[in-house]
Amino acid sequence: MKDTYKRVGLAIVCSLFFLQSNAQSGIKVVFEKQTILKEDAVKGLPEYIRERALKLVQNNKQESTMTIQGNEVYYEIIAQEKEEVSKGITKVDDPKSKVQFVSNMSISTSHSPLKIIKDYKTNSYKETVNNIVTTEKLPRISWKYTNNKKIILGYSCVEAVGVYKNQQLTVYFTKALRGVASPDKLPFVNGVILEYQYGHVFGKAIKVERNQPLITKFL
Repeated sequence: MKDTYKRVGLAIVCSLFFLQSNAQSGIKVVFEKQTILKEDAVKGLPEYIRERALKLVQNNKQESTMTIQGNEVYYEIIAQEKEEVSKGITKVDDPKSKVQFVSNMSISTSHSPLKIIKDYKTNSYKETVNNIVTTEKLPRISWKYTNNKKIILGYSCVEAVGVYKNQQLTVYFTKALRGVASPDKLPFVNGVILEYQYGHVFGKAIKVERNQPLITKFL
């Protein structure tokens, strides 16, 4: 009987230790954000370069990180200068010329840095503006949960749809990760968002890292 009590006690201690260790670490999600355009967005360009121009824009991706610690989410975009280059032969579909020529196309983008701390409990975020830490409220939206599901990085996700900045916002979120979190200044949903789209903006998690060191100094 004593051995049984010892085993039960040891199991409880191990469980508490695991929960405490888990609570004292963060979960980091790495996102890639890109611009999704349709062909009518580049209709002002010559027809023979539209397809390549669309691919250039959509291949130019911005990376960001979202670290979840309790009720708080630490979101960061690092300043980046990127250039996407497309090399190859371009065919001119002109019945008069019927020519092909070698050309390079490129697009350069500059991503400004961003650091915010979001708080699920208060539905707000903090950021530094002109060396002063300011606090703003996050938008609250009415989510409609659908029956659509998908697996992202091995996590089962459910689709939710709402209206954000007068545009439809579609997200896929999971409850398999601890906490409630959303990237950028997007509103919270009942789980951790791993994919989102509104307007021409599309973002998706490309990596999830558990047991991350706690962030103590951010802003």
